Amino acid sequence: MKIQIIRCLQDNYSYLIIDEKKRIACVVDPSEAKPIINFIENNNLKLKYILNTHHHFDHVGGNLELKTKYNSKVIGFKGDKDRIPEIDILVEDNQTWKEHDFETKIYHIPGHTSGHIAFHFFKEKKIFTGDTLFSLGCGRIFEGTYQQMYASLNKIKKLPQDTEIYCGHEYT
Repeated sequence: MKIQIIRCLQDNYSYLIIDEKKRIACVVDPSEAKPIINFIENNNLKLKYILNTHHHFDHVGGNLELKTKYNSKVIGFKGDKDRIPEIDILVEDNQTWKEHDFETKIYHIPGHTSGHIAFHFFKEKKIFTGDTLFSLGCGRIFEGTYQQMYASLNKIKKLPQDTEIYCGHEYT
């Protein structure tokens, strides 16, 4: 599994998770479609899944265009089913989602939003934290509480120390 960082908007990151043998990919939090499409087309990949950590537009803005172009499935938290555009597959806390060779454990990590989740690719020791955890801090509290954010950060903190963290923005 290869991770390709795709810069979007001014300070967002989207991530392509690529199965290099099968030439298929997932994208995490596509805030816009164009940079994702450019990489997919230039590298002859098939986009199978769109993974959304939460419903904010700067994380789901590319869902519709990507889903339409590649017939991809959108995956998001069941509690956000009415807020994530084009959602197809509903996941919940502590569920393991597996399709093809992609396997991730879902962690409900509210605080930034009430329906925020992380995707932990535990076999590869990689987690995608959206706007819960950044390089130098954590996301703003929009819908959750400080207690929820603290508990969510502690969930992430309990992961093995060699876990690679992929956050939703570059603020450094």
